[in-house]
Amino acid sequence: MASPDRPALVLVRCILPVVALTMPAPSRPGSEAGPGPRNAHAAVYDLRDSGIVLFGGATEAEVRGDTWRWKGGDWRRLPIAGPAPRTFPAMAYDSARAEVVLFGGNRVLFGDSTRPVALLGDTWVLRDGVWLRMAVEGPSPRAEAAVAYDSGRRTTVLFGGYHVSDSGARSRLGDTWEWDGRRWTRASVTGPSPRSGAAMAYDPGLGAVVLFGGSGGPLGDTWSWDGREWKRLAVPLAPGRFNTTMTLDPASRRLVRFGGWTGETRASDTWELHRGGWVRADDGGPAGRNHATLVSAPDRSSVLLYGGHDGDHVFGDLWERRHGGWVRLEAAGPLPRVPNGH
Repeated sequence: MASPDRPALVLVRCILPVVALTMPAPSRPGSEAGPGPRNAHAAVYDLRDSGIVLFGGATEAEVRGDTWRWKGGDWRRLPIAGPAPRTFPAMAYDSARAEVVLFGGNRVLFGDSTRPVALLGDTWVLRDGVWLRMAVEGPSPRAEAAVAYDSGRRTTVLFGGYHVSDSGARSRLGDTWEWDGRRWTRASVTGPSPRSGAAMAYDPGLGAVVLFGGSGGPLGDTWSWDGREWKRLAVPLAPGRFNTTMTLDPASRRLVRFGGWTGETRASDTWELHRGGWVRADDGGPAGRNHATLVSAPDRSSVLLYGGHDGDHVFGDLWERRHGGWVRLEAAGPLPRVPNGH
C-alpha cells in the first residue's frame, strides 16, 4: 500500500562506505552463549551497570520470557522470575530511577488458529535485579507500541500500538501515555495518526521525544512530543518503514535508525536525523531485517543492535555502530523460522 501522502524529496548525503567487520568476538571464560536468535524482543541499555538488558521475544520456534544482561562481551541469563513470555512489549530505561519499565505485548508472535493473538496490559519494573509487577491501571492491552524515555522530563512516553477486539478485528491506536515511576497518565489522544510498529527515541537537542514511521503504508513521517503537544517536524518524508528501530547516537548526538519493513522487503539501511531531514548513511552493516532492537551505549560512544528477522530467518547477532561504521561483535544464527504460529 502506498502512503497517502505524496513523498517529498528526501535529503540524501553520501558517506564514504565503511567495510563491516564480521569476525565474532571470542567468548570469555565463564560467559554464556547468549539469548540466541531472537526477534520482537525488547532491549535497553542500563546506564548504571553499563550493559544491555534484553527481555523475551521469539526464537525461531517459541516465545520466551527470559531476561538477559550483556556487559563487556559476556551474556548472563538472570535467574529471576518476571513477566510472562511475550513479543513486542514496550520497554524503556528510566535513568532517573535506575530501573527498567516494561508494558504489555503479545503472548504470540504471528499467531494462528491454535495460538490466537493474546494482548497484555500489565506494567513491570526491573529494580535492583528484581522484576516487580506494578498494581496500577494504565493503557489498554496492546502490542507494537512505541516507547521512549524523556530524560529531560524524567518520564517514559508510550504511543499507539494495536488492539484486537473480542471478534478478532485488529485496530491501530493513537493515544499517548506517560509513566512517572508510579502511575500512568493519558497525556493526549491527538497527534500522529493511529499506528503500530513506529520507532521512538528522545532527542536532547530538540528536548523532545521523536517518533518515526509505523504501520499504514508503511509511513515515513516524523513527529516530536514535548509533553504538551505533538508537532510534525518540518522535514521531508523519508522512505516509509514499519518496525524499524531507532535510538540516539551518543557520539554524534543525532538520532539513528536501522532497517524495517518497506512494504516489499526488509531494509538494511542506516539513517541519521539532521536538521534538514533524514540522511542515509552508506556504511554497510547488518543484513536487512525488522523486529530488531537498537540501544544507545554512551560509555562506548556507540549504538548496539541485536537480532531481528527477515521473514524466513531469525538473527542472533550483535552489531555495534561507532563513528559511522558497523562492526559485528557476535554471531548466532540465523536460523530458519518455524511456521508454527508461535
